[in-house]
Amino acid sequence: MSTTNNERPDIRSMEAFAAVVRYGSMTAAAQKMSVGQPAITRMIRDLEDRVGFALFERNGPKIAPSEKGLKFFEESQRVMTNLSHLTERAHAIRDEKLSAIDIAATPTMSAGLVGPVLARLEDRLPDFVHVETTTSERVMLSLRQGTADLGFSAYTKEVPLLKSLARFESRVVAIVQKGSAFDTDQPVPLSAFASQRLATICDGYQIRTEINAAFERENIKPASQIATNSSLSAAMTARAGLGIALVDPVTAFGVPVEGVSIRPLSVEIGYDWGLFAKEEASRKDQFSDLVTACQAESDLIVSKVENLYQTS
Repeated sequence: MSTTNNERPDIRSMEAFAAVVRYGSMTAAAQKMSVGQPAITRMIRDLEDRVGFALFERNGPKIAPSEKGLKFFEESQRVMTNLSHLTERAHAIRDEKLSAIDIAATPTMSAGLVGPVLARLEDRLPDFVHVETTTSERVMLSLRQGTADLGFSAYTKEVPLLKSLARFESRVVAIVQKGSAFDTDQPVPLSAFASQRLATICDGYQIRTEINAAFERENIKPASQIATNSSLSAAMTARAGLGIALVDPVTAFGVPVEGVSIRPLSVEIGYDWGLFAKEEASRKDQFSDLVTACQAESDLIVSKVENLYQTS
């Protein structure tokens, strides 16, 4: 296997590679692609020669993606997705219409905000909208690389080459099991976590940094905790009666969960989010309707949070 081959992988070989990863074997991939197994084997070997590393670990008739193979699979899917958009974009150019929109969004934004924003546009949407749910870092990378037109994410520090089209400021809220001791008209004090389990985002996220700082200011250490990379998972933990969840307002009000109540906290923990685009994006003016829709939907969430705090 060459490690210096600079030839680009061909599309058919990448399709064969993706099929083997998805369906678990050369035989199944051959059936799905309507070709013989030897052809799949040949394309995989050719692709490995081109990329310079083994895509699969082989143990007799069994194969499994290698560590590098899994990483390459993730990147290859981004490339294949972008290629699939070319036809839609070509048709839009021909018809002088807004072409497909590529959106990158964090799981929180994808679940609680992107759908309602797109719904506000109704028939003004292009025929093809692609939404990729990924990490905040990937959102920003996709914008910089031009593989996404717009990015929805928790607000981050200024990123070179990117522009904030809209920014929203709000607060973290508590989610408690309906009918529980803390389902009252009073704010949930942080002192409650001296005896109650905390359910929230794990370390490494900005929201968790803010939550940790609030506990440190109050000199409180939670008795126990369930940490997750999903605010919705934290909310479901509260629904199960396993603790009190501290989550962002986009999840709390954008993804309704039955069996819980949304309550304010006795202290303010900030949470900001925004809509981003590449600084030099040539089509920013074409997304003005979407920016307006994001503003309206986000302002609605902010107003619900403010009403929650003012009435408690």
